[in-house]
Amino acid sequence: MQIIKTESWILRLPFVRTSRDFNDAHHELIGVTLHTDTGETGTGFAFVTDFGGGVAVKALLDDVLLPRVQGRPVHEAKAIWHELWYITHRLGRGINSFAIAAIDIALWDLRARGNGHSLARELGQVTDRVPAYGSGKGSPLLPVDELVELSAGYVEQGFQAVKVRIGVDPAADIERVRAVRRALGDSVRIMCDANERLDLPTALWLGNRLAEFDIYWFEEPVVSDDVAAHQRLAQALPMPIVGGEHLCSSREFVQFVNAQALDVLQPNICMVGGFTEGLRIGELAAAHGLGFAPHFMSELHIHLAAALKNTTYLEYFPFLDEFIEEPLEHADGHILVPERPGHGIRFTEATWNRYRTG
Repeated sequence: MQIIKTESWILRLPFVRTSRDFNDAHHELIGVTLHTDTGETGTGFAFVTDFGGGVAVKALLDDVLLPRVQGRPVHEAKAIWHELWYITHRLGRGINSFAIAAIDIALWDLRARGNGHSLARELGQVTDRVPAYGSGKGSPLLPVDELVELSAGYVEQGFQAVKVRIGVDPAADIERVRAVRRALGDSVRIMCDANERLDLPTALWLGNRLAEFDIYWFEEPVVSDDVAAHQRLAQALPMPIVGGEHLCSSREFVQFVNAQALDVLQPNICMVGGFTEGLRIGELAAAHGLGFAPHFMSELHIHLAAALKNTTYLEYFPFLDEFIEEPLEHADGHILVPERPGHGIRFTEATWNRYRTG
């Protein structure tokens, strides 16, 4: 298959109320659609949160990257990744990784669809289901009663692990997590995610107090690229320290691994450069005996998670459910790997009509 046409687009989607940190929170999905001479199409996307920065990623796609993809064979996906990285890596880390991710995901989608495979199978599938934790219903803005009700709802659906967002008011977080633990009992795992909100002293203080509730991990407690602070926390606190959702390359993860600063690696393929780089990070985790739990965008990450034996958890975050034709299915606390060709994400016509901005 040869790529004969490329398109870019933006979908500005409202964020789910139960997870957002402020009113009118949005995610901008910056995507590409690649067309081949055999009539197949592949789609991929990255995302930015709220700031309107999607136009910068789209400009890089339109002006620099997509012209270099035009006319290329689909089977050269890995070579294309390296070429695009080489011509953009001096920009730093950020929009170049996002733009490459959109193209790389679309290429993998095309490869799988051309072979009649699910993307998980194309990546080297080792399981047909992945353990998951319920997420997206633990906003720090939720009243405690609603937080408890939504967390319990995940357990009623069969999940044995849930995530609670913390960090806006550390003192109040103690009682919020206490209430969730009391409601869910001792057997359910509770993850706590501070979303980079804390400084090191506060993270140490709060982590020691959350230990009372046997939390399963403390996620992104401090600024995401601060290796030394994560290392201090990993040395000082009893629970695993996890992170990586805001890192943009495997090289950044290497620094954390060498410093023994993270126990579980959490890449987001929309930010690190797609499946090609996501596989490297998963294998990095495996080689060092670390956990692996790809972050957000469950519909994409299910395929990566199913292709790696060391996957600890998949984040079940039903952000895209109302915007796509076939949401993910789950059973007994596991996400089932879709069997349809490619990644299987197809946005509804209503979504395109209402939310497309570019």
